[in-house]
Amino acid sequence: MGKKAIAPHFVSRRFVLAGVERKIDFGSDFGPALDALYRQVTDRLDGIQGLTQPARIIGYWYSASGGDVYYFAGVEAQAAPEGLTVKALPESLYAVFDEQRRGAMGGPEGAGYKWLGASKEYTYNEAIPGDLEVYANMTDTDSNCFAEIYIPIKKK
Repeated sequence: MGKKAIAPHFVSRRFVLAGVERKIDFGSDFGPALDALYRQVTDRLDGIQGLTQPARIIGYWYSASGGDVYYFAGVEAQAAPEGLTVKALPESLYAVFDEQRRGAMGGPEGAGYKWLGASKEYTYNEAIPGDLEVYANMTDTDSNCFAEIYIPIKKK
């Protein structure tokens, strides 16, 4: 039996996230750091204005100048209360992949990026330096929970 081909669906949209971020050290177990970021967001939900429903955690992995990698944990919202920041990502076309286990689709070694590298029609949209994990809700965020991976793309 052959391996099932990776097939994304496509959406065009912008993201406005209220949340917190942290530099990630891939040389360590960063799971507890991500969990702490998620808690900081969920503990502040009552103060977030314009919270998009259903509320769900969105994680944004991105590289900063100098090569440092950051993780922004947030929710879609219009404004952030004190202690949280807003990260606005411009409109982009995204290739969206279903992911059951973290790291299978996203990240440079993930199947989503391999699909993109082999695409004759699309290339990476450098205007958005990273990808997003869109979880199903506010609590199912561990490495074996379902998420959609949004990779910013543009036509070649």
